[in-house]
Formats: sequence, structure tokens, C-alpha cells
Amino acid sequence: MSTREVSAVVFHDIHGRILSIRKTDTPHFMLPNGDISSGESPATAACRVTFETIRATINTDRLLPVGVFVSPSANEEDDTIRAHVFAYPESIAVAHPSTEISELAWVNPAAPGVPLAPLLREQVFAHLLKDY
Repeated sequence: MSTREVSAVVFHDIHGRILSIRKTDTPHFMLPNGDISSGESPATAACRVTFETIRATINTDRLLPVGVFVSPSANEEDDTIRAHVFAYPESIAVAHPSTEISELAWVNPAAPGVPLAPLLREQVFAHLLKDY
């Protein structure tokens, strides 16, 4: 069993829905996310992985910390994810998601309607719904 350190970003639309992605190797939707590289801060990683996954450029100065959440991995049976989650307060344009992304969806945290990764379903959405 291993623990992966990742950064993830919450993007809201005007209806309060959250941008979720589904990578090609999983049926689960999750936040745009990726591993934190050695020597990289979680905020810098969040900006990098946002560009790598959804081709949107964001600024570290605008990131708002949501929390650090630990959950079983959606893709690796015995692995754990430790996610540094940030919110981005500005709207973004997603022009061309990377080839590793099969699908994008704007998801209502209270009624997702799509299969969610454990981190998103059990940790992040539960945390965000406390604020609604």
C-alpha cells in the first residue's frame, strides 16, 4: 500500500456545479488533479496539473485552500490518495482537454448523477456541501 500526494482544483460554474473529469482508465469522475512533483508546492502543482489535464491556465495567487483529504484511490486498489484541494474563484474556459481525459462534466455536488471517485464523493463534496 502506498500513498500518492496530489493537488486538485475545484472549479464552479454559475449554477454551483463542479467541473469533474473522467480519465480514460477509470469509470469514476474526479476533480482535475495530478501528482505533486518533488520540490513542487501543492499550489504550483495545482496550476500545472490544471493545464496538463484541461488546458486551462490559472494563477497560484488566486487559489483558495479547501483542505487536505485522504481517501482510497479510485484506480489503484491498495493505494491511498492524499489530496491538497484548492478552489479557483474565477470562471475558466476548457478548450481542449488532454488525451488522457475521456469526458468532462459539470456535476451538482448534492445530486451528482455520475459515478464519482471516493475522494470526491466521500471527502470533497461532503466538505463543500457543508457550505451550501
